[in-house]
Amino acid sequence: MLHSPNHIVTLDAETFYSVDFSLTKPAYNTSAYIRDPQFKEHCWAIKVGTKKTKGFKKPQDAIKFLQDINWDVYALNAHNTAFDGFILAHWHGIVPHFYYDTLSMTRGLHNEVSRAKLDTIAKFYQIGQKSATYLAPTKGLRDLPPHIMDGLLEGCVIDTDLCFEVMKKQTEIYPQHELELIDMTIRMFCDPVLEINEPLARLALAEEMMERRATIIKSKHDEKDLMSNPKFAEVLKSYGVEPPTKISNKTGLENFAFAQTDPEFLELLDHEDIRVVRLAQGRLAAKSTQAETRAARLLQAGENGMKLPVGYNYFGAKTGRWSGTNKLNLQNLPRVNPYEPKPSDGLRRSIVAPKGHVLVVVDSAQIEARLIAWLAGQKDIVGLFANNEDVYKHMAAQIYNKPVDLVTKDERFIGKIAVLGLGYGMGPKKFQTTLALGMMGPPVQLTLAECKKIVNLYRGRNHMIKAAWDTCGQILEMMASGREGSFFDGLLEFDQMSIWLPNGMALHYPGLHKDETGNFRYKANDMWKKIYGGLLLENIIQALARIVIGEQMLLTKKHLDKIKLKKTEVARVVLMTHDEIVSCVPERFADATEKAALKIMRTPPHNWGADIPLDAEGGYDVCYSK
Repeated sequence: MLHSPNHIVTLDAETFYSVDFSLTKPAYNTSAYIRDPQFKEHCWAIKVGTKKTKGFKKPQDAIKFLQDINWDVYALNAHNTAFDGFILAHWHGIVPHFYYDTLSMTRGLHNEVSRAKLDTIAKFYQIGQKSATYLAPTKGLRDLPPHIMDGLLEGCVIDTDLCFEVMKKQTEIYPQHELELIDMTIRMFCDPVLEINEPLARLALAEEMMERRATIIKSKHDEKDLMSNPKFAEVLKSYGVEPPTKISNKTGLENFAFAQTDPEFLELLDHEDIRVVRLAQGRLAAKSTQAETRAARLLQAGENGMKLPVGYNYFGAKTGRWSGTNKLNLQNLPRVNPYEPKPSDGLRRSIVAPKGHVLVVVDSAQIEARLIAWLAGQKDIVGLFANNEDVYKHMAAQIYNKPVDLVTKDERFIGKIAVLGLGYGMGPKKFQTTLALGMMGPPVQLTLAECKKIVNLYRGRNHMIKAAWDTCGQILEMMASGREGSFFDGLLEFDQMSIWLPNGMALHYPGLHKDETGNFRYKANDMWKKIYGGLLLENIIQALARIVIGEQMLLTKKHLDKIKLKKTEVARVVLMTHDEIVSCVPERFADATEKAALKIMRTPPHNWGADIPLDAEGGYDVCYSK
């Protein structure tokens, strides 16, 4: 734990909401809701250290109390600190030196069982439960009658006390470096640095609306049919796919699971039948509006010269990777290729550094391909990476039976998709669909026979990687039978529901068992999911890659913190993706920062994997142009 409980301020704010002004409405993400003129604070509950929680019916009294706290000494904690912390930073100029967040820690510790809800985790720890009724009576009321305010404040105090008790339990066991990553994540949102180039964002908006229409056309179905649940279900059935369903929390009845947040629906986007994938993509496009596009969100965030709150869900995926939040996924913006410009480049280029600064962008080269070869002991591939050979060309040379130096650009691309796509057991049909959809580059049409040949060649040449799938299948067998142990030379440990990683975190598989069909399944937030050797290996590799990028983020921050700045300057990590770190620094430090970041991202982890052949590439610009 980085701070004594006596030096942590835990708090909770209750705010105005109505039928039309709510975070449930598409028009409002968290930052837009808080920045909106309609926004109003109703009350606050504040707990300083272990002292009794104070309730404030007058927000101005709460803010005066908070402004008197020395935030160079005290840290801030809440359940969803991004929300409460953004209120404090945007409206009141309060930016503490460190952020805790029980929502983030809950995701990290219990992401498969809690949905990160305060009530669920408080019951799990047996420390109490939230009030269930205090918020609803305030809906639509800007000025609260005394009896409603009393109920609201009582619930606010209860939540704050629960949050503090949860924080105490979690920080006792939470790895320190992970707490530092939570702080970095929350800070990117609450204390934003980046700006928006409005003309470029407007061009990107026009391009997104054109892309929306093109996606609907590719689905080969009418927009109205895509939006209709019964008709969408009929089309799925005609493709041989049983429409996914769920039980409604409101009615208890079975409904179609067609919402863009339903895991069952999202699985359709990864289907091996290209018709199903295009259909699901078409529905997402049909359901989206201009106001919901990423370009529109960027314009909204940068309105009137405001800074861009960069929102990520820490441990947003089971592998520990971050995911996008704030209804704006900055994790998967289309990459910019300076040699092949395209209209969608405007999304990245519209994100710019403040005046006098640049964005230094450094990304890990083929980190998953390097990790899987290293972990599996595929020494020939590890050697190619270590010697800076073009692994994609070598794969293409095998596919097309020709010398490496004669491989063409198009052939190399097929080799690239084989290296990046086939390491987890992808079959010929899925490989064909991946190529046809252009999921990793331009669309390519290959026959199923050609894809079978490539898949068989990959598996034959990469026998150690294929053996790793079998190893992971055996681990699932042992886990399901209640055994414990270690594998991959002791790097990973396992018990009946978890695989423990070298950073002290874990991959969890609650209820893991083998069903009557011989498939392994586990329960994730009340939904049974399938797991097999290749998928487990993918989870492990992505978790290890996330550990690597997390350590690199902390080392980059350590370097940036040493830079001597002028009063209005910043040196911060301001963006990241699964394999990329973006720093904002004064222009005069651009070269030195790029050099330091490249060194950091080419260095293996400090306490495991010393012989992983990592590599990175980078550059800098006034905008997010890489």
